Amino acid sequence: MQLLVVVLFLTAAPAAEPVYVRIDLIPSGSQVSIGEPTARGSMVVFHAYPDGKLMSVRRSAVRSYSRITAKEAVAPPPPSVLSIGNLGMQGGTTASSGSTATKSAPAATGPRIVPTADGLAITTAPK
Repeated sequence: MQLLVVVLFLTAAPAAEPVYVRIDLIPSGSQVSIGEPTARGSMVVFHAYPDGKLMSVRRSAVRSYSRITAKEAVAPPPPSVLSIGNLGMQGGTTASSGSTATKSAPAATGPRIVPTADGLAITTAPK
């Protein structure tokens, strides 16, 4: 009996490892699929990684498919868009002559709250 169990164990096919596919979307972005995506009419249906939810996207929104390893499925997608830094009028830091400057102080021309001996005062005069 034990010999039969060993023979059955050795002849049993190993569990198939899941296939992961990165779906590149138009105009940008990507989604990881567990298993091969399936085309159904004008939609592409797949199981999303990691939770396995059944999802679909328009076939016209899919740029390409590429098989990836399990390690690549866990990692964030490769960056296809490069950061150009802070844009004008959005605050943050600015670069000037190779050094990073901090955000400039607010203009001195608007109303301000100024501490006084009696409490607070609102003023429009510069400091």
